Amino acid sequence: MPTLPAERTKHNDAQPVSGSLPRSAGLLLSRETLLARLSLSASAPHRLVVVQAPAGCGKTSLLQLWRRELVSVGSEVAWVGLGSDDNDILRLVDDLFAALEPIDAAITREARLLAGRGSDPEAVERMVIGLVQGIAASGREIVLVLDDAHHLHSAGAVHAVQLLIEYAPANLRCALATRTALPLFLARARAADQMLQLGPDDLRFSRDESVEFLRERLSGADDRIADRLHALTDGWPAGLQLLSVALRRRPGALPEQVERVCDPKTFSAYLEQEVLLRLAPDELRLMVCCAVPSRFNAPLGAALLGEPLGTAHCAALLGRLAGEGLFMTRTAGADDPAAWWRIHPLLRDVLRARFETWPAPERRRVHVAAWHWFAAEAQHHDAVRHAMQAGEADAAVELVEGCASELFVRGELRQLVSLVRLLPPALLSERAGLRLWMAWVEVYERRLAECARTVAQLRIDLADAPPAMRYRLTLLRGLLAVQSDDTLGAMAILPELQHAPDGADGIARAGRRNILSWLYVYRGEYERARRIQLDEEPPLVEGQVLHGTPFGALVGRCLVGLAHAVEGQMIQAERIYRDVLFEADQRGSSCVDAACMAAGLLAEVLYELNDPAAAARLVEERLDVLERVSIPDTVVRVMLVLTRARRMAGRPLDALAHLEQVEDYAQRLGLDRVMAYCLLEQFKLHAERGESEAVRDCMAQLDALDARHAGVESETLSEIMVVAERARIRLAIWDGDLQGALRRIDALWVLCERRGRIRRLAYLHLQAAVLERRLGRDDVARERTREALRIGHRLGLVRSLLDADPDALALIEMVGAEPGMDPLLAFYAQRIQASARQSQANAGSGQGAGSDSARTASLELLSPRETEIVQLLQQSMPNKKIARALGVSLDTVKWHLKNVYGKLGATGRDDVVQRLRAAGTKTGAP
Repeated sequence: MPTLPAERTKHNDAQPVSGSLPRSAGLLLSRETLLARLSLSASAPHRLVVVQAPAGCGKTSLLQLWRRELVSVGSEVAWVGLGSDDNDILRLVDDLFAALEPIDAAITREARLLAGRGSDPEAVERMVIGLVQGIAASGREIVLVLDDAHHLHSAGAVHAVQLLIEYAPANLRCALATRTALPLFLARARAADQMLQLGPDDLRFSRDESVEFLRERLSGADDRIADRLHALTDGWPAGLQLLSVALRRRPGALPEQVERVCDPKTFSAYLEQEVLLRLAPDELRLMVCCAVPSRFNAPLGAALLGEPLGTAHCAALLGRLAGEGLFMTRTAGADDPAAWWRIHPLLRDVLRARFETWPAPERRRVHVAAWHWFAAEAQHHDAVRHAMQAGEADAAVELVEGCASELFVRGELRQLVSLVRLLPPALLSERAGLRLWMAWVEVYERRLAECARTVAQLRIDLADAPPAMRYRLTLLRGLLAVQSDDTLGAMAILPELQHAPDGADGIARAGRRNILSWLYVYRGEYERARRIQLDEEPPLVEGQVLHGTPFGALVGRCLVGLAHAVEGQMIQAERIYRDVLFEADQRGSSCVDAACMAAGLLAEVLYELNDPAAAARLVEERLDVLERVSIPDTVVRVMLVLTRARRMAGRPLDALAHLEQVEDYAQRLGLDRVMAYCLLEQFKLHAERGESEAVRDCMAQLDALDARHAGVESETLSEIMVVAERARIRLAIWDGDLQGALRRIDALWVLCERRGRIRRLAYLHLQAAVLERRLGRDDVARERTREALRIGHRLGLVRSLLDADPDALALIEMVGAEPGMDPLLAFYAQRIQASARQSQANAGSGQGAGSDSARTASLELLSPRETEIVQLLQQSMPNKKIARALGVSLDTVKWHLKNVYGKLGATGRDDVVQRLRAAGTKTGAP
């Protein structure tokens, strides 16, 4: 058969393996007929290619030939060779990243940040959407090849591939090579004539192809010999290659003396008899040892032999065997002894069967040698797998525990999950240290309820553990409290948190600083929150400052900025956030927590300084990642910024859609404070639209939340009462009870002053001033306006004043122009007025641009599914209801909406509806 290239070498752990395609040991046979079917017309290529046939039919060889042709015309090919380990969704994701990043690192940027934050269908869909968006944005023509796709049968892996096919943008084509039928739904692609399927009959060599193939491999092969071998193999490529190897190894043998080889069963028997038995003992022993791991190189081969054969000798031996056509391929670096090799599956099956006949002690020795070699190379997955196969389960656990800190520091907890899945569940339950790491993973994946149960059990099981391990558990409880928005839970462990025991490592001491800073912010001890970061030297982890992870120094600096922002010192906060964001982006995925936190908090500052468009741009491009990796504090701030920015831009439907998404997030994680803020913003949007029933429904839900947490001492949960009170103030104004609203404002003002929420005091002063003026008490209104301006000027506030009430700007203008006004405050008032006018001008120009292009909007541009979604959109139906109506996931609705926006040139839901209405497009009920 044509030389079968091994799959693309995968990026496993930290292995320094080339990512290039494997080099052929010989020439590939040109197969013009099949290539013509694969290529078709350049204007209408198949979006999906499935090559399904038994082993040895030349699936990989054909796709490698196609790859050469694609590359020659400027297309990019991402090649993923799959093995049994890749059935794990986390391993498959890493393979996809390793294949696509050499084309353009930006393709996987967002998907890499999302990967590993859960393996549930929603998390997988988010990751795939991030990946296809990266592919679409690259603009490159890409063919993604999944070789040996029959290894994929787990629900997560199959779901990921199904979504890749369904969501593939116009510049992506997928090709799958498989031995068996795939558990994928492909009928839609087949019905649309977007799929090409090739089977074993298509792949068999014609008589002329057999002749060409054999003349390259058998000197002196004439038509008679070729005809005979073609008949014996029925044109089966693997059979032709095997017979040619056998005849070369038996000088003088005649074609009549070989047996019929036309399927995997006869292949195995003939290979054993005519090829393997004719190898020298050292050659055969090396081949059997090298078949044990999924891939090998000369240094590993020498280690597995356990004999004084050096690496150079093994490299020479492997090269000679491959040169004889013995079903082996090299990844790259023909002269590099460390180059990786793979054995064709048919040959590997035969060699593994031979290995199983070896005595148990010898088999164990080989696995032990593989375990130690991979461990020394920091290739954790293979090391753990071979330790398990050697019967050394305890050693496998120690390997996992030994690399857990390294993976945590690199921000690669999903690799830890993948390693743990190699261990027996019973063993996992016995090892408290490993269970402690898995609890960290539960927080990482936002499985907060599961983590709480794990923590409760670990507190019992680790009662007699060393102090350093118990302190790790204390930190985990603190991180769980942060992610659960629970200062009360954090307060319960404050005495334990404050003093790290002797023996606590750098990760533990770094985590202590960040959790304490967060807690002090919500106790109103802002200076103390800052000092813990600024006065103490950052702990070192393996001799370096820990920058990434929620425990890193960059998140700590964000918390310093947060302490400033909560007080209202927005300019100081802005400087910190910008520096952190720049450094976190430079450092890459290990610092994603800090990057998202800095972006979300910086957006709050930009909005406060009256640049809502810049604030929205900053977070919209990171929105999916922000929601998955951020703490509730960041999510609240991003929600408020985006909602208000979209409302200011005249996009209330987009604002409501975003609130619906945040509401789903809050319900899923049980975050009542986030839910309260979400309801308050919905209240305000419905009030602006005059939707009385919706306003009162939001108020009823807020009342219920407030009642549920009445008397709670937790600073975060007690914020629910503040949010509910702000809604009651607005409802009293809505109902015309201005005196009642003022009483509530004054009571809330006292509470906020006690908690040090100075920025909120300026807002409340101005809100009260507007009400005082409506009641005819102009002197009081002026004085409260001046007090609001004094606070605002000291803190550099803009939106906190303008958002207090639609009539706030008129008061600011009136007071700022009064004779005898403090010149600084007068100038500050003028700046606020100028900023407000600029905001109005920007909003007006944005709406005008939408109207000018409305005539181009048409449902003819949309797919049937997109048209259904737009029809429901025009009924002001939120995404969640659209998903239920169509029987699809929420992420699927959002994905199609993004496509709709792109096709119509729209900025969001409101823009789509306005454009279609302006264009006179009619949509009936779906």
